[in-house]
Amino acid sequence: MIGIQKLRWIIITGVFVSAAAEAQTASSPAASGDGTPVAPSAPMGEPATPAANRAPSDKQPGEPVAEPAGFTWQPFGYLRMQYIAVQNDPNVAFIGRDDGFELQNARLGVRGQLGLRASFLVAFDGAVDERAQINSPQGKLKVGLRDAYTDVAVSGRIAVRGGLFQTWVDPEALVADTAREFVDRPIESRGIRATEGWQTPGLPPGRSLGAALRLDPIALTPPDGSDGPRVGFELAVQNGADEYSSNNDNDKPAASAALVVRFHDSWIVGAARWNPRTVGDLPFRQDETDVQGTLGAHLAAGPLSLGAGVIVQHTTFESTGGPSQNAFGGHAQVMFRVPGPHPFAFGYRFGIIDPSSLIVTDRVMEHTAAALVSVPSLRMRVQLQLTHVIEDAARDLSNDRVQLAAEVSL
Repeated sequence: MIGIQKLRWIIITGVFVSAAAEAQTASSPAASGDGTPVAPSAPMGEPATPAANRAPSDKQPGEPVAEPAGFTWQPFGYLRMQYIAVQNDPNVAFIGRDDGFELQNARLGVRGQLGLRASFLVAFDGAVDERAQINSPQGKLKVGLRDAYTDVAVSGRIAVRGGLFQTWVDPEALVADTAREFVDRPIESRGIRATEGWQTPGLPPGRSLGAALRLDPIALTPPDGSDGPRVGFELAVQNGADEYSSNNDNDKPAASAALVVRFHDSWIVGAARWNPRTVGDLPFRQDETDVQGTLGAHLAAGPLSLGAGVIVQHTTFESTGGPSQNAFGGHAQVMFRVPGPHPFAFGYRFGIIDPSSLIVTDRVMEHTAAALVSVPSLRMRVQLQLTHVIEDAARDLSNDRVQLAAEVSL
């Protein structure tokens, strides 16, 4: 009995000693000036810290770098609000009679990374404009999921993406909202909003649920900062339904392919997409197929930047057997930058959209002059935009507009 009791005390004492030693080890690393943990020096006579467990600053050339145990998280967000004044058309009641403030974005999200093995992004926007029907003058704000995807590395910097995301079929997907030089996106990308003209959807597909094999050329930037041409690609399979749809609209996926070339701050992208989609409600559902081709470019040369994009689309109507429809849209723009404590830029953009070859009066052109000033100390940008709209003579409108926008990056 005495022997058994003594053995118990020995075991209990050993457990407490071991726990105390682990606690001491966990609290011993110091912190560098930026808060990064630094491994302590091994006391005299004790073995040195294994190479795989050393802090990156202590590693010797050729030693492996330990991957983090979990995802690193980084929140992000931005707010964009505009004041818009649209000319009142004397003949169409829903054009222009709602001048005032509009929330363009209330974006909040988080991105995370697990070394070079995986990353994720989830983002919501509280400024989604919901309208009950086309050309409705009144809308409601709603919160919508904008991005929710994970990238997993499969070979070098090539990754598989899965979730809700936007492909490079729309060249404007390469331009972040907080880097956009005009108040709104080009007309072929955004379409025509209600009360600004005859409401028309944009030509690009928008976000959708799916998966993609992709290589982002930004990930190919060398560690030493040297910058030469970098080529990336994206092969995607998605549902092809509306970007807020929770599932596909039929049994067939949409497929797209894109190729991107980047050089410094310039890029060029070309893409194609095939989408057999279904529209309408039972029992009147109809099958249609869209085939799209896009090309976009952005060239930065000192204080001058040039941008252009074009989208063409061919639609066939299998259910009705009606004639095929062609659509196209594009833009070209130029901006001049003036550096300084508050960088200033001004420029011009021409845009055009012809949403249907079956309707001969629906072509719209826009001439837009814009100015932009940045306030880096407040993480803010202020933008002014004047747009002259030219409709077809058969359905001409008085709908020129002025927009003043402010943006804050959180």
